[in-house]
Amino acid sequence: MSDGRTPAASYWHADPKTGTVVCELCPHHCRIAEGHSGICKVRKCEGSALSLPYFGLVSSLAVDPIEKKPLHHFLPGSEVFSAGFVGCNMRCPFCQNWRISQEIPSSLERLSPESLVAAAVRSGAPSIAYTYSEPTIHFEFVLASMASARAAGLRNVLVTNGCLEPAPARELLSLTDAANVDLKAWSAETYRRTLGGSKDRVLEFIGIAASLCHLEVTTLVVPPFSDSIGEVEAIAGFVAGLSPDIPLHLSAYHPAWKHEAPPTGASLLSELAQAARARLRYVYEGNLSGRSADTYCPGCGGKVIGRTGYRIDTQGMAISGSSARCARCGTTLPIVV
Repeated sequence: MSDGRTPAASYWHADPKTGTVVCELCPHHCRIAEGHSGICKVRKCEGSALSLPYFGLVSSLAVDPIEKKPLHHFLPGSEVFSAGFVGCNMRCPFCQNWRISQEIPSSLERLSPESLVAAAVRSGAPSIAYTYSEPTIHFEFVLASMASARAAGLRNVLVTNGCLEPAPARELLSLTDAANVDLKAWSAETYRRTLGGSKDRVLEFIGIAASLCHLEVTTLVVPPFSDSIGEVEAIAGFVAGLSPDIPLHLSAYHPAWKHEAPPTGASLLSELAQAARARLRYVYEGNLSGRSADTYCPGCGGKVIGRTGYRIDTQGMAISGSSARCARCGTTLPIVV
């Protein structure tokens, strides 16, 4: 059903026997009764059809450093126009953005895909990010915005939990230039029982992203879910199986929402990063002050990008056309410039 401005929802079917609709966007396959919404809070059954009452409603607009997404190998040093949403199809007890992912703020601005992209163009940033809360549950709006952004010469950045069915994942990622996907834990039970998601679908999403766009992966190091050497080695091994050049960001956790475990310590973060570097060429420690996030050449070991907070120094990187190379030894770098 559409009101003339909001398009019809994708990926669902009606069950006339029960009067419900079944959403097929993510692995929950929510069976939604008339007047109710799915787990994500933003897809609703109205008039025996799946409706999109939050189409185009954004929680925030900002211009961020691309490194904040975090993306370290995509347009380094650039800014990205960021659009935030509401709702989520997972329930991570340590969610850093729970005020927009687990609650629906009263003050939201409604934009069309075209007006969102126009704002991004006015910002002067070369890319637009769909971020903050889970963007994929707003599939129809993000897809239309991505198409409009491509037409305007902008690049699309998707920051996501990756908990999506393969068909919509491929459709969305075909218009995505760079994705950062949260791989929150290695345990399927943790995903199912604690986070409210599907590890298998997230791994499949990451595999699809690796084949269609630039990919970086983030794991928030949360005790006791993702803070062991075994967990991080398994995550790094999976990512390396796709490509050892995919950057892995290990981010320090700080208590948030319903999780009050002590924050991730600097020594533990460094230990886990060192374990991951046995399998991956680029592992970054984040969310703690004073941690090194520099990029080093895999050929000669020289520093190609220095980072202090969100300030970067690219003197060690040479750019030729669309290729990045080490200025010292000439090794080609897996960095989108």
